[in-house]
Amino acid sequence: MTQENLTLNRLHELRERSARCCCRFCGGKLEIRKIIFTGYNARIEIFCSECNRIEYGTEPEIYLSAKYFVEAMQFNYYPDLDDNGQTKKMNIAKVCDIMAWENKHMGFLKPEGFAVPVELNPVILGDMLVMDEEELAQQNCTESQG
Repeated sequence: MTQENLTLNRLHELRERSARCCCRFCGGKLEIRKIIFTGYNARIEIFCSECNRIEYGTEPEIYLSAKYFVEAMQFNYYPDLDDNGQTKKMNIAKVCDIMAWENKHMGFLKPEGFAVPVELNPVILGDMLVMDEEELAQQNCTESQG
């Protein structure tokens, strides 16, 4: 394969990944940028404008699962750091890496994305209905009448 073909294949891979994936730190949209390292050296990379960093990204389903895990389990891989927004982002990114590694090694995740259909359960991700006792009583009354 020629150098030009390798470059075109990498550019195609980066375009597909940036369209499909999100930032491991903030969940934001990724884009492709030409990054200049020195006056003579530049590369095309995936970039997160929200975090202002080069970011390879993760599947959105993995990000949502990792975010929920960090929040619900109060997971902290970095106990020596201050508990702030940046540390939370770092924890989510670490859990994304762990989940992606597991999915990859179990054969569920390929370079092109998930090899099997993925369906997230919104209740597990914290998208649940919150009712006070009065609303719950009304709901129970309505169900028993129907």
